Amino acid sequence: MRRLRFQAICLFVVLLFSGLAVWAADAGDQSWPPALTGAVNGTVTFTSDLFLKIPANVQEELAKPGAVPFVLAKTAPTVDFAFHGDLPDRALNGTGWSAWGDICLASDGRVYAGIGDHGDDMGGKSHAYVYQWDPMTKVLKQIVDLNAIMPRTQGEPSWSKLHARITEGPDGTIYFTGTLNDGNRANEPGFKWSDTIPGGQLYQYNPTTGKASLFCSLPPAHCTATTMLDRKRNIWWCNLEAGPNGLMALDLATKQIIYQALAGSMKLNRNFALARNGVVYFNGVGGIWKCDLKTKSISPTRSSFGKDDSGGMRSSTDESKNGWIYGVCMETKELPTSLFRYSPKKDKLEMLGKNFVIPEYTTVCVLSPDEKYLYYLPGSHGGAFGIGTPVIQYNIAKHQQKVLAFMRGPLESIYHYVPAGSYGVKISADGSTLYVNFNGHAADDTRPKPMTASGFGLTGFAAIHIPASER
Repeated sequence: MRRLRFQAICLFVVLLFSGLAVWAADAGDQSWPPALTGAVNGTVTFTSDLFLKIPANVQEELAKPGAVPFVLAKTAPTVDFAFHGDLPDRALNGTGWSAWGDICLASDGRVYAGIGDHGDDMGGKSHAYVYQWDPMTKVLKQIVDLNAIMPRTQGEPSWSKLHARITEGPDGTIYFTGTLNDGNRANEPGFKWSDTIPGGQLYQYNPTTGKASLFCSLPPAHCTATTMLDRKRNIWWCNLEAGPNGLMALDLATKQIIYQALAGSMKLNRNFALARNGVVYFNGVGGIWKCDLKTKSISPTRSSFGKDDSGGMRSSTDESKNGWIYGVCMETKELPTSLFRYSPKKDKLEMLGKNFVIPEYTTVCVLSPDEKYLYYLPGSHGGAFGIGTPVIQYNIAKHQQKVLAFMRGPLESIYHYVPAGSYGVKISADGSTLYVNFNGHAADDTRPKPMTASGFGLTGFAAIHIPASER
């Protein structure tokens, strides 16, 4: 009896210390992201019938009168998937690791994407990185630490996000800029800017040398979360934040600001579109406005998303060959989140219906190279996983939505990852592969306790190979 009691006590002690060891490892382990089962060089390649399983709540909405229909792909895609690696910690600060800007598909086929930790930017303790995806090797690697490009001294702010687009210049140089948790706060006294880092900066990455460097600085105490490159004219556009917002145009050849719109002229400042003649269309007071560099002026168009002035473009394509800019608008009291197209030549705005049977906020969309399809993922700001994280192919001629895949099901069940929306989407030059930079969170069985199931905290990158029969 004494021996059994002794053995029981020993077992209890072993279990107690084992539990403490596991707790301590969990509490102190800074390894992030978690490992992907079966990954080769950090990437898994797989397909699954679960891609074609419609979530129950989506089926319920489809059954309701007046629901926006969609067709389901007959063949599931094959997907390459990887987590953004080499991170210093788990960033368990609420939002944590997250991706906020559009990605870049370079002319050599490689893809550039960015993430940040939404950390202590004012205190100089936040992180932001650029990654490169190589479709030949199927490797996602970290190539740039934004806060290491310009060495900081104590007290200087650090970048916590890449919210603006990553773009490729005509010479193959990759351009990008970092921002704060809230770029509109850049002019607050708490941010100690310096001669080295006077505010937002435009950086460049040379794919040949693998080196990143400062290209130029933005006006002091300003940042930007919205950018666009006119490759034909070598002009980099941005919306200047911190105070009233307005467009700014930078000539990349001379590094000179060649136009700056009146502060306060831009509304809904997260999107603007480029016409084929170089005119930029943006959200202004009362509707769509345009900026013409030839006359160095801005003016309103006749087009508007309704009497509710909260409406406007949230995502858009460049102008197509047949003269249309496609996109997704903001939800208003009058209008659900909807697809639209706008003709710059005719100054004509057409609404194309809800962007999904359950409409969701959508920050990025792309035209296929043959301009037959519009691709987008509804639910950018964490809402996608509530509708299964659908990947939509919109057939322009047929006005028909097709779901190529519901990404949540297989990624959660096989790899314990819940993809929850995207701010970065691009389509390959041959139209066969859709590249997506995902926000998301770890599934219930692997998620650290401080990380909530909010759609943020764990980022991933996917190359979605669209079957030939589905395009």
